[in-house]
Amino acid sequence: MRRAVTWQLTVMLAVAASACGSSAAPASPTQQASSPAGTARPTPTLTTHCSDGAPCSIGAGTYVLGDGTVLPGFTLTVPGGGWHGTGNDPGGLSLSPNTPNDFFTVWDDLTAVKSTGTGHGTVLTNVGTTPEALVAWMTSNPDFTVVVPPAPATIGRGIKATSLVVGASHSAHYGDPTCPSNPRCADLFTNRALWGANQFVGVAGDEEFRIYLAAITVSGQPQTLFVVLDAPTDAGLTQLAAEAAPIVNSLQLPADAASR
Repeated sequence: MRRAVTWQLTVMLAVAASACGSSAAPASPTQQASSPAGTARPTPTLTTHCSDGAPCSIGAGTYVLGDGTVLPGFTLTVPGGGWHGTGNDPGGLSLSPNTPNDFFTVWDDLTAVKSTGTGHGTVLTNVGTTPEALVAWMTSNPDFTVVVPPAPATIGRGIKATSLVVGASHSAHYGDPTCPSNPRCADLFTNRALWGANQFVGVAGDEEFRIYLAAITVSGQPQTLFVVLDAPTDAGLTQLAAEAAPIVNSLQLPADAASR
């Protein structure tokens, strides 16, 4: 599942959109009926009626992810200013401000893929799926430029993470003209179980990812949570980080999940 400016996953976006649930679009706080005095207003469920080609307007407010999403029960607060939902299904959550090709994305349990050359995008079975293993792979792979080195971070409500910023290296030789920025393109991750064959996420040209990797448990099972900010340029990523800060700072794990 991918909502960004790179060349992959156009087909997958259509597949993800067709797999979305049927919950009604959430009302904004001003649209909801008033709750009786002394009664807590329920947190609205973030709509799944969204795709990259048909984004949903998301009003300012606090929302919870419902069934059939990347992490049911995950809570986040969306600020004002014109945010849109561009995907919300088991493959991931994607929101975008009123800036073309800028995205806030949540993924879960992705695996590393071959970054360039023949067979790019295929799963690397020798790279682990923990934050430590993925960070070690990204920072040692010459196909990536580490713009900001890894550092401990805490996001949302006490979610311990490792943060770094990566882009495609100037020395990358992708070898596939389907990427408009070829040869400066590099594949990063996939979710074979949910995205299907030949679908993966990557960076191209001056595009940069700010990636937060968090080790969590969900119903006692270890998982790796990905929170990603994606913009076409370094300056764009700085702007996006400021716009998305209220969302990143609001993230709260479901009741059956915990940060490790």
